[in-house]
Amino acid sequence: MLKDYSSAELLLDAYEMQRTVEQGRFIFPKELTNSDKETIILNYINSESPNLNYLRLIVNIQSNKDKILLSPKTLLNAKKRAEEEERKLFPEDSGILLESSVVFSKNQEEAVITNVEGMSIKVTYSTKWLEENIGNETLLNNFIYLFEFVDNQMRCNFVSKPSQMGVMERIASSRSRNAYLTGISFKQMNMFSLIQMYGYYNELFSLGVRLESVIEWFFKEYLSNEFQALNFDINMPSTNSTLLEKCTNIMPAVESVLKQFSLFVQEGIVDFELLEIRSEHLSYSNIPSLVNKKYVYGVGEEFNYATFLFFSDQSGLGYNKKNQSSYENYFELLRNESYKLSDYPEYFHQEIEWLLERNYLKSDSEGYITIEDDALILVMRDLYFNQVINYWRSSKTKRNAIDKLETKKAIVFESSLFSKPEQDYINYTLNKSQFNNGWDLRNRYSHTQPKSKNSDKMHEQNYMIFLRLLVLFVIKINDDFCISDSISKREFENITIS
Repeated sequence: MLKDYSSAELLLDAYEMQRTVEQGRFIFPKELTNSDKETIILNYINSESPNLNYLRLIVNIQSNKDKILLSPKTLLNAKKRAEEEERKLFPEDSGILLESSVVFSKNQEEAVITNVEGMSIKVTYSTKWLEENIGNETLLNNFIYLFEFVDNQMRCNFVSKPSQMGVMERIASSRSRNAYLTGISFKQMNMFSLIQMYGYYNELFSLGVRLESVIEWFFKEYLSNEFQALNFDINMPSTNSTLLEKCTNIMPAVESVLKQFSLFVQEGIVDFELLEIRSEHLSYSNIPSLVNKKYVYGVGEEFNYATFLFFSDQSGLGYNKKNQSSYENYFELLRNESYKLSDYPEYFHQEIEWLLERNYLKSDSEGYITIEDDALILVMRDLYFNQVINYWRSSKTKRNAIDKLETKKAIVFESSLFSKPEQDYINYTLNKSQFNNGWDLRNRYSHTQPKSKNSDKMHEQNYMIFLRLLVLFVIKINDDFCISDSISKREFENITIS
C-alpha cells in the first residue's frame, strides 16, 4: 500500500485532475479500497505541510464509489485545514487589492460616472436621475444600461470567460476537471455586480420602491400588455419575511416562472393545470427559446486553430522581429502593421500560408498580407473572447458572416433561453450538478437552514445573489420576447429563418 502522504496527491491527480504519467494513466492496485483511499487523504489533510491547492480539491471533491468516496467528516476536516493554510499564506494585508465601490449621489446630474484606476473601480450613480425616472420599465432597464449586467447582445457580463484569465492564472493553479473557472476578473466582476445590487436595492427602497414588486409587475402585467403573453404569475417574498425566509422562498418563485416560460414556448399559453401535472426536473440548459438560430458557437478543428492563430497571446504571431512590433495577438498586429510573407520569420510561414489557403488572409498586389473578410474575422474574434454570439442581436453584415462560417462548418446554431456560458454560471451559483466548486445556494436552502456566526449577513448576501440571478432571467426572457416579436413583424432586414 502507498504510505507516503504524497500518495494523496497522486490519487487526486488521477481522479480529479485526470493527469497522466508519460505514456499512460496512473494505475493503482485493485486491493486499494475506498477506506484505504480515505485514510491516505485524511493523513494528507493532517500532515505537516499539505499543498493548499490539493486541500481545496479535497473540499470540493465529488465523491464516487468507483473513484474516491469521502465522508462528510473528512470533507469538513479538509475545509478547516484549507482555511488554516489560507490564513498562513495570505495574511489580511497581503495579496492583490481589488477595490470596488458603488455610490449614489444626490448632487450628481449625470446618470452615471465611472472611474477605473488599475484594479479599482468606482461608479457613482445619480439619485436625482433615479427619482426623475421611476417607472418600472426604466427601473429594470437600469440593469442593462446603467449597471451593465449584460452587453449589447444581452449576454451576461458576469460569467467566467477563459479569455479574461492571464497566462499564470491558466497554468499556475491546480483545479479539478469539474471546477468552474474563477479567475481574478471573474471575481471582481461578480463582487462589483453584487455591490451594485445591494446599493440599488436599498436606494430604491428609500424611494418607496421594492424591487420585488417591480419584478412581479414584469411577469404579471408587462408581458401581457407588451407581448400578449397571458397568465404569467410570480409571488415574491414579502416585506415582512425574514432574510432566511426570503432566501428559502425565492427559488420556488424563480423556478416557477422559468417553467411557465418553457410551457409558453411549447404550448403558446401558460396553463397552470398542465404545469402542475408536469413534474420533470428543471434543467437550465433545456429551457427553450421562442427564437430559432438564437445562439452561435464556434466548433471544429479549423475554427479552433484559426482563432488560436489570430487571437491567442500564445500563438507568437503578434510579435514581428523586423521592427520589433509587439501586440497582444496577431489580429491586433494585422490591424496596425503591414507585412509581406517574407517579413515574417520562416518558422511562421506554415501558419500564415494555412490562413491564406483557407481564405482567412489574402495577399494584395504588392504582396502585403491583409484580412480577407473583416466581418468574418470580427465574428470569430467575438466567439473567441465571449464564447457565444446572439445571432439576432448582430448586425446584418455580421449575420452574413456567421452564415458564411456555417457553410465552412465552423459554427453551429442552438436555441435556448440561456447561452451555454450562462447555463454554466447558473449551475455554478445554484447547485453542484455540473461543478464541484459551485456555491450550491439552491440546495442549501432547499434541504437545510444554513447557520453561520453572522447568519443575517450571510442570508442578506445570498438573497442579493438570488435577486441578481432573477434580474438576469427577466432580461433574458424580455430579450427572447423582443426578438421573437421583431421577427414576426419582419423588422430584421432580409430575415431568413431556418
